[in-house]
Amino acid sequence: MNHPTLFDRLLKAEDESEVDSVLQEAGLFNDDPDVWQPFGNYENNFNLIGNQQADPTAALVEKIINGIDAVLMSAAFKRGINPEGPDAPQSMAEAVERFFEVRHGRLENLSPAQQTELAENIYLIAVGSKKTPSYLIVDKGEGQTPGSFPETFLSLNRSNKMRIPFVQGKFNSGGTGILQFCGTSNRNYELIVSRRHPDAPVDANDQTKDLWGFTIVRRLLPSGGRKASSYVYLAPHGAVPSFQADSIKVLTSGPGSKPGKPYSRDLPFGTCVKLYNYRWKTRSIATTDARYELEHYLHAPCLPFRISESREYKANYYGTTVAGVWAAVNVDSGQEKRKIEEGFPADAELNLPDIGRLPYQIVLFKEELDPRHFPHGVYFTVNGQVHGQLPTNFINTQLKFDYLSDQLLVSIDCTSMNPQVREDFFMASRDRLRRNEAYDEIYQQLKDELKSHPGLRTFNALRKQKDIEKALSDDKQTASFLQDLINRDPALAALFGLGSRLVTSSGPTEIPTFHGRKFPTFFKLSQEPKDGLVKQCPLNKTVHVEFETDAENNYFERADSPGDITFNPPNLCVSNNLWNGKFSTRFQMPWDAGIGDTFEVTISVTDVEREKFGAPFTSRFALKGTPEVERQTKSGTTRRDRSHETNGKSSAPLLALPKPVEVRKADWDKPTLKFNEYSAIKITHDDEQGYIFYINVDNCYLLTELTRVREEEKPLVKFWFMWGLILCSLGVIQEEERFLKISAASNGEEESEVDLTAVSRYCNGISRVIVPVVRQLYRGPGASTSAIAAAAGT
Repeated sequence: MNHPTLFDRLLKAEDESEVDSVLQEAGLFNDDPDVWQPFGNYENNFNLIGNQQADPTAALVEKIINGIDAVLMSAAFKRGINPEGPDAPQSMAEAVERFFEVRHGRLENLSPAQQTELAENIYLIAVGSKKTPSYLIVDKGEGQTPGSFPETFLSLNRSNKMRIPFVQGKFNSGGTGILQFCGTSNRNYELIVSRRHPDAPVDANDQTKDLWGFTIVRRLLPSGGRKASSYVYLAPHGAVPSFQADSIKVLTSGPGSKPGKPYSRDLPFGTCVKLYNYRWKTRSIATTDARYELEHYLHAPCLPFRISESREYKANYYGTTVAGVWAAVNVDSGQEKRKIEEGFPADAELNLPDIGRLPYQIVLFKEELDPRHFPHGVYFTVNGQVHGQLPTNFINTQLKFDYLSDQLLVSIDCTSMNPQVREDFFMASRDRLRRNEAYDEIYQQLKDELKSHPGLRTFNALRKQKDIEKALSDDKQTASFLQDLINRDPALAALFGLGSRLVTSSGPTEIPTFHGRKFPTFFKLSQEPKDGLVKQCPLNKTVHVEFETDAENNYFERADSPGDITFNPPNLCVSNNLWNGKFSTRFQMPWDAGIGDTFEVTISVTDVEREKFGAPFTSRFALKGTPEVERQTKSGTTRRDRSHETNGKSSAPLLALPKPVEVRKADWDKPTLKFNEYSAIKITHDDEQGYIFYINVDNCYLLTELTRVREEEKPLVKFWFMWGLILCSLGVIQEEERFLKISAASNGEEESEVDLTAVSRYCNGISRVIVPVVRQLYRGPGASTSAIAAAAGT
């Protein structure tokens, strides 16, 4: 079988078994070391290739990033720029701005039509079957000659891109992460075909300049004394197969009302990679599910790309452009803007000693949106690509924003992080974080900043209040009943904390309206004294300084004409955020400052409109060093213990009333609940250091008990079920708090938060027996039922 025919057969094979057949027919289905060369030029390569991305989406993103790098490289060669020379762009954003005339290198500054035009350089194409599809990743980038395959596509740990500042690739191994997700058996087939860009330089001794080269990568299982698998590539007699052609047909036909026809449009140069039977979590049309998955890892790609669907699906469109989630939410109007809450996106920033500047954006999507369709959580990105994220329960357990957890996205840009810290912070696979000192510092600072963010606190309270306001209609009756229980039994009072008097409360009912300006008319210190502001700052702590402005919330990080802020001295502001006219900052003293030392701080704010007036907004204040203060830890007085203190004086302790919310089967599928017939309770935080209890009143065990009693007894059984679970869960929570406090003290660590999801799971088990147990105790000798019966309305 000649090389053009072999390539065409391999390209159009849509199943791993078809690849087997093609190789068998060509006499290449063997382990002959003269035919199959070790990937990376060493046999024991599984230790590196097998230690890449843990998720198929993250692995696939690396291939797309390689395509973006290749397009940027070809753009440099086209302009005669040496990628490693002094004239090369020093960042990906600068490269995109210079090579493709994208203002600030931000895709948000392009119209949808312009994004799509630029995206024609990179494609992800779904082919094959619906059940076990294959994918093509195609780029019109620099490409490689057949002779250079072993030093580029098929190499490991080489410094191919290490000295090129405007590309993402660095370690020369991330692209191999897809291999273990390829195939339905253990072949792990990957096809690579490429031709060098006509403007790209070629080694003078390379005789394959104008040829297409291709190869198949496969996995050899342990055999013949080899203890581990090994990856090899097709290269008979040491050379990858090649052929002459002006172009190859790998792209689909143009977008239309039907799926694109695969292998129908020409690629004149560049690279195409085919992943056979890729085991991806997407199971429907690529223009929706695949896009959603990829945007979880590509918040702001430096270049857009196209997704094309060639399989027989019924849909409104079969091609879509991916420009990242921020390109959508940062638009001024349109459908995407209506998907987010008023005031978002919002800016914030950390600037931590020895770690560096970490600007981040916050967006809150509306409750009615399906959380599967957009990323949510706290992510760390470099050049728009996600490199890691905080635990999925961070928003619930650490921030206690239970009502925002499925709609809140925080994206922290680590591009400007100290390079050495960044190397240690991210794993080489670029999909995980290393739990080191930098992680601990960033984690704690983010927790403090986000937890106190006024916008997030307000929306969490508003959503909570809307969710429970109906359930609180019987507060007086329930409070009377619980007050009676507390008066009778101090042990029950202990479940709620200190004190003996219950209170009820309600949260906000609407969000205050704020209309920020694109270009502010003022930016100044809040309530500045006549003689100037002097902030007393302990040498080991930070102080809060607040400014007033009429700027919109994403003034500093937006794509279109962002504002610019300068701090002098530059490294004393450790955090800031802008929300609804308040610019909140935290400052620290210099590391070598002493008690009584005073430092003048100057803040300058400007933008393209302000520059017309010739002067920025300027504010000045002073920091004065004061003695260090003792740090408080969680192992000391808890927040709940301090709830009865006002300005250092004790008042009568108040107990937050538990807030039960009845949940019916129709609401089981809500993202905040995710109930089923066995679910009994879900516990979330409220804003008064208490809890809200969602009770599944269509729980299968409760429904069974209700069928066994007379109609007039059903309210009593339901009451037993609800309040039995609530009181049991409070007991479990307090025991967990006690255990975590002891554990933290013995290990010298920060006290952890109670995992309310785990508590809810424990109480789901209790739901199986709670009604029978209460019934037997209710019938026991000397049992008093009057209070319960009265409270239950029976």
